[in-house]
Amino acid sequence: MCIAKNKIGISLVAHYDVENESELLAMKPLSGAYAIINVTGRFLLGFNKWRQQWEFPAGKIEKGEKPVAAARRELYEETHQQVLDLTLCGAFKIYDSTIQEYRYRAVYYGVLDEIVPFVSCASDEMERVTLWDLHKDIGYVDEVDLKMVELAVINNPRIGISVKGS
Repeated sequence: MCIAKNKIGISLVAHYDVENESELLAMKPLSGAYAIINVTGRFLLGFNKWRQQWEFPAGKIEKGEKPVAAARRELYEETHQQVLDLTLCGAFKIYDSTIQEYRYRAVYYGVLDEIVPFVSCASDEMERVTLWDLHKDIGYVDEVDLKMVELAVINNPRIGISVKGS
C-alpha cells in the first residue's frame, strides 16, 4: 500500500499513532526524525537548495542519539530555530525505492511564538525558511512530508492545532 510518494522515490506506506518513546524505539530500523513546528498557525519549512523543494526540518538519527534529540538537532541545523518542548505525534514506515529498503521515521510537534532571523551559510542545506499556511502556492513541497503532517499533526486529536486559512 502506498499512502503518498515523492519525486525522489520515497513512498509512505504506513502511519502509526505512537505516543511514547518505548513504542517508537521498537520500530526497526528507526532512521529519521522530523520536527513539525507551528508558529502562530503556520508551519516552518526550509527550502532545500540541493533538492530544490520545500521540506519540513528532518534528518537522520545518529548512532546513540535519541529520536527527539535528532529532531531538535535537525531543526536547528536546517532552520536555525530551537524548540526544546517537542511532542511525539506519530511514526511512519517508508519505502526507499532507490535502495529498496523499508525504514521508520519519528514525527515530533512543537510551537514557537516567532522565529529568529535565518541567515544561510554556505554549508547549510536550506537556503531560506518560510512560515506556510498549508494552502498558499509556494512551489513544490515534498508529498511525503505533507501527508505525514496531515496524518500525524493536523488530524491528530492529541495535538489540537488551528491552521490559518482552514
